[in-house]
This record gives sequence, structure tokens and C-alpha cells, in this order.
Amino acid sequence: MSPLAFIGAERYILSREFFGMKLGLENVSQFLADIGTPQHSFKAIHVSGTNGKGSTSAMLAAILQSAGYKTGLFTSPHLISFRERVCVNGRPITERSVARFIEAHKRNLSRRKLTFFEVVTALAFDYFRRTKVDIAVIEVGLGGRLDATNVLHPLLTITTDISWDHMEQLGHSLTAIAGEKAGIIKPGVPHLVGSLPPEAMAVMVDRCRIHDTPLIQLRSTDFDRNELPGFVTYHADNLLLRHLPLSLYGTHQTANAALALKAITVLREGGLRISDSAIKRGLKTTHWPGRFQIIQPRNKPVMVCDVGHNVGGIRAFADSFQKRFQGKKGRFVIGLVQKKEHQKIFDTLSAIAADFRLVKLKTRRSADPEELLETIDWRGVPACKVGSLDVAIRSLTKHPTPDDIIVVIGSHYLAGEFLEKYAR
Repeated sequence: MSPLAFIGAERYILSREFFGMKLGLENVSQFLADIGTPQHSFKAIHVSGTNGKGSTSAMLAAILQSAGYKTGLFTSPHLISFRERVCVNGRPITERSVARFIEAHKRNLSRRKLTFFEVVTALAFDYFRRTKVDIAVIEVGLGGRLDATNVLHPLLTITTDISWDHMEQLGHSLTAIAGEKAGIIKPGVPHLVGSLPPEAMAVMVDRCRIHDTPLIQLRSTDFDRNELPGFVTYHADNLLLRHLPLSLYGTHQTANAALALKAITVLREGGLRISDSAIKRGLKTTHWPGRFQIIQPRNKPVMVCDVGHNVGGIRAFADSFQKRFQGKKGRFVIGLVQKKEHQKIFDTLSAIAADFRLVKLKTRRSADPEELLETIDWRGVPACKVGSLDVAIRSLTKHPTPDDIIVVIGSHYLAGEFLEKYAR
């Protein structure tokens, strides 16, 4: 198949963004029925949450792969190529498979007006069927109840955490947001939750009661919360694993790893064979870029890239930064989308920032740096607008000092551009 076939298929898939964000299951369900319901051909774990769902999913997939299972992983959004969203045993979907799928189904996809996310979801499920995965970890795109991934009949559902994000789509209270995320709960399918606010936990308890669903909660006593970032100690459910090294750095990653280990105990009870050594290998080899990713170029300052873009994610980043770089401050390059809690984000970062450089993202959803400069209380931290990521990085690396720490943070758009250009 010609390389041009993939280029055409990619353009077609990306063009579906024209249809915007469309919550609901009817279109994608009908299309999946047309192609033989591929979502029923593999075991699945379905993961929702405001923050931590991608990291938890990546850890689970790495552990399952280490245990010998052919493992699919579906995540969003991507950083550089949409092919990252669909992986089998850590490898992105092939260009040939993308081209074949679009060639075979383009007319039907267009007729049903599937959105970008619906197309990629269907592509993932079809690819997992064709590659005969044993199990797939599926991350919810947005919310849960009406997300295109919610056509699954999984072995286990998980809600990592619930905080403020995407309020326009999910609601303006934690109870409403929790109600949308609880939509992935299925009758009789165990549901695992991380640390949730009381009002969100009440929703989960009520929904599980209605569906006669076992509710399992990761408790603070299940793992050592004072563990150093980059490690986890888990001591519950007849599983004792001390000081396991994690490939992902951050205080929040310890909790994400503990949640993944709690999930493993549930899967073991369900009959999956997963050894302690597979757990150790999986946690040590998890690949999940853009999550407190430290890059140390030769003769240049330390750089840290993170996709924190809501208040919860930013607070987790700030906590990790203070532990990793005690007493120091970062020089921030930041780009955010509209309709985020911008003031709260900068309030949190101001404690660890020497200065801010604001970048406009390459998307129409980008927040306007000029507007941010005018409306944000910067708490005495210098802030300016720069023309591009490249301009920001050049200015920060031209005359660096030994203590400089460059932080590139915010939207996946910005992190993806940075990693593509500066982390290879």
C-alpha cells in the first residue's frame, strides 16, 4: 500500500474534527454494529477520571503486557501523532492499518457523520480485534456516560479521581461531573475508585447500589503516601510490594500506581495470572511522555515537560516540582486553552515560578496571551507574551544560569510540539 494512502487517511480522520465534540452513543454504536461489534472481541478495562486516568491506564497496560498478555491501550489526546492513541504491546497502530480501515469504511463513516473521536475509537476497537489482543485498557475521552468508548462490556471499570474540568460539557458541580463519569458503571462489573471528594463518592455509592455493582475503593492505608516520588509501596489485599521504582516521577504517580495495583488484585481475583515480577517490570517500564518528563540537553538547562492543564493537574505538578527541585523556581513557558480556571492555575504556579512566557497554541481553542496578561493577577511574578515556543526556548537557553529550570507546561498541543522538537 502506498505511503500516500496513509497521508490521505490521516487527513480524512483529522477532517472529522469539523464535526466538533458530540457526546452520545447512537452513531458510534450503529457503525460498530455495521462492522461486527469489534468491541466485544476482547476483554477490557474501562478507565475514567479527571486526572490520572492516562497514567493509570499506561501502568496497567505495561503490567499486563509484562504478564504475557497481548495488550491494547487506547488513550487520548495524543501529543504528536494520533496513532499514539491506539497501541498494542506499546507499539502505535501501523500506518497500513489506518489506511486500510479508512479505505474500507470511509463511505459509511461519512454517511453517519462520525466525529474525530468516534472514528478513532472505532479504529482502535477494530484494530484490537484484528490483532487479536487478549485484553485492552480503554481510557474514556470525556466524561463517561455519553463517551464513545462506553459501548464496552468490561471486566473492570475505574474512576481515578474527580475534580473541576470540562464543566461546559459535564456540569458545574462535582456531583454533576461525578454523575457523568459514573456512567461507565455496569451491572455486576466491579468498579474501582481512587480518592474522591465526598459528594462525588456519594454518587458512586448510589450508582453502584442501583446496578448491584461491587464498589472497591483505594484507601489511604493501602499504600505509603509518604513514599518518595518515583516509588510506590503497596501493602493491601495480600500483596506486599515495597519501594517499587516507577518510570513516572511525581507524588501523584505514587497514588496512580497504587490504584493500578489495586486493579491488579481485582483482576487476579477474576482469574488473570499476573505475577509480582510482572508488576515490578511493568511499573518500571511504563512509557507515558509529557508527565513531569525531565529532559537534560547537553550544555543547556534542565527542562521539564508536563501536560498539566487544569487546577488538579497543576497542583500535582507544583507539589512534585517542590520535592524534586527544593527551594528552586522554574522559568515557565505555558500555553492553555480557553475556559479553564486560569487564575487558579497561575495562583498555584506563582509559588514555584521565576517568570512566565505565554504562548498562543496552534488551535482555535487557545487562550489569548494578551487577554491573560490583562486579566490575571500575577502575584508579582514577571509575565510576558512570546511569539512561539521556539522563541521562548531560544530566549531561555541563550544565556542560561546553572540554576535555570525550564518548564514547558499546559495543553497537550504545547507539550507535543515541545517533545517533537526538543526531546528527540
